Amino acid sequence: MSDQVSDTGIVSHIKGSYATIIIYTDDSCKTCGIRFLCSPGSDKDKIITLENTIDAKIGDRVAVSEASNILLKLSFLQYGLPLIGFLLGIVIATQLNIKLQPVELYQFLCGLFGLGFAGIISYLIIKRMAKKPEKLYSVSYK
Repeated sequence: MSDQVSDTGIVSHIKGSYATIIIYTDDSCKTCGIRFLCSPGSDKDKIITLENTIDAKIGDRVAVSEASNILLKLSFLQYGLPLIGFLLGIVIATQLNIKLQPVELYQFLCGLFGLGFAGIISYLIIKRMAKKPEKLYSVSYK
């Protein structure tokens, strides 16, 4: 099993099958790779609403951990997808065989276009992921 991002929180509200958990900030929040899911740029305590699969009660101390290899997925979206876009842009420019001079500059510019396009797609996917943290995290008793 891989290392998981895990933190401790306290259940503050229960609504239906969801629990609102307060995670108190500390120094590790500044270097956390997935801090954007809580509330970026904020030193306030983080609040996250997750499915209450353990039937926790208000005031219970729980552990919040990644549920589905989120760091691997985010790494691919941040680095892999833009790299693929860049390379695909170069390949497409080569296959189009347009006779602009210098050819390398044209290929590079098409690569940059592919990089930008893939970067925008990555941004939109990550933004959508951030809106549904219940699919990215699981809750368990501490």
